[in-house]
Amino acid sequence: MVKNVTKILDISWKFGVTAASNESDNMGKSFLHLKLNLEENGKTRNVFVEMTISEFYKFLHDLEKAKCNLDLLV
Repeated sequence: MVKNVTKILDISWKFGVTAASNESDNMGKSFLHLKLNLEENGKTRNVFVEMTISEFYKFLHDLEKAKCNLDLLV
């Protein structure tokens, strides 16, 4: 059984703050745009993600946890 493996080739990010919005609740909110360059089956594609700062920190925590688990296997 062959499994598809997706490799992360590159990650770029932009940090921003909402300066204007129709909704006053969104004014001054911080956000992060991630661009993931992925390779799967010899083909590359870009995945774009927007997240709040708290979502980003959870994502970062999950990546660090995954790295620790992979380090245990090696």
